[in-house]
Amino acid sequence: MKKVFQQKIDQNQGDCMQAVIASLFDLELKDVPPFIEYGQDWFRYFYEFLHSIGWDYAGMRYNHKYQKILQPTNDCFEKSKHCMLLDDIKDEPGVNGLFYASVLSPKYFSWEIQTTHAVIIDKDFNVVHDPSPLYKNIQQYPLADIIGYNGIINFYMIEPLKQE
Repeated sequence: MKKVFQQKIDQNQGDCMQAVIASLFDLELKDVPPFIEYGQDWFRYFYEFLHSIGWDYAGMRYNHKYQKILQPTNDCFEKSKHCMLLDDIKDEPGVNGLFYASVLSPKYFSWEIQTTHAVIIDKDFNVVHDPSPLYKNIQQYPLADIIGYNGIINFYMIEPLKQE
């Protein structure tokens, strides 16, 4: 993994996702699409970019405790099959055992607006790369003591594209 750092650090305008994807695939920041600039269509560009480099999006797992804080009544009706369990990540190959994940932004944390920040984690939910130079010495992410998993709120499952 090549550690690429983000160049833009503005609420809802940062390029942390672009830097994380560049880091995971040993690319330069300029060689990865600026996903944040695509607004609501970001996922389409993310998906197409992964395919262009021989990888596929295989889903996302969510931190159940964080989801309960956001929508406490969901569990009253149905348990989510997308909840994050430690075992879920152990069976995933990731990108050389690493994963694109989200945490709550330490700089922009607010109960009203849930601003997220992209990081790279290993299979033990350790943050192995935070693309923000502001967080070089961070001790923990918002709500980590409450939701566990070092404050990780979700992780993306990315796998090699299956050849047909």
